[in-house]
Amino acid sequence: PAPGGRATRARMSFARTKIQPPRPRAAFIERGSVQVRLTDALLARRVVLLCAPAGYGKTTLLAHEVAQLPPQHGVAWVSADAGDDLHRLLECLLAALEPFDPPWRTAPEALIAGLSRGGEADQGTVAAEIINTLDACDLPHGVIVFDDLHRVDDPAFFRFLDRLSERMSTRWTRAISSRIEPPL
Repeated sequence: PAPGGRATRARMSFARTKIQPPRPRAAFIERGSVQVRLTDALLARRVVLLCAPAGYGKTTLLAHEVAQLPPQHGVAWVSADAGDDLHRLLECLLAALEPFDPPWRTAPEALIAGLSRGGEADQGTVAAEIINTLDACDLPHGVIVFDDLHRVDDPAFFRFLDRLSERMSTRWTRAISSRIEPPL
């Protein structure tokens, strides 16, 4: 069991909808080959980027395709908002991973506190703990979604996401939707 997992849930400082995929829309527009390519990428790639202007259906398409993944695949969804920084997005990510009962060696609260020191070494330690824990999860494959990443302007978050993407095993895919190409 995850030490402190329940405490993370109790102290959540954001709306739970921030870590839930949007509900499927009744008027979903089928996109044939795009959907097939996206699903294949979600299952096989380390990083997937959906980048298009506002109104092109990035979030809807991504939510639809992750909902179609086989049930043994995990999905952790984080919706970015203006003003979100590394601390807030990590708090959301750890809460979104909670349903998969990650075998944390360090309590999630301690990981978040470790970022407060702000040093690159501390970020590296936190990233390594997350990577090792996710690799030990009892899932054949998982997808971590960062939706609307164009709203984030914290360079520390992008450096942290780079670290995760560099070292995380292929068992976890990072899926990013954004109106602009993120600085990764």
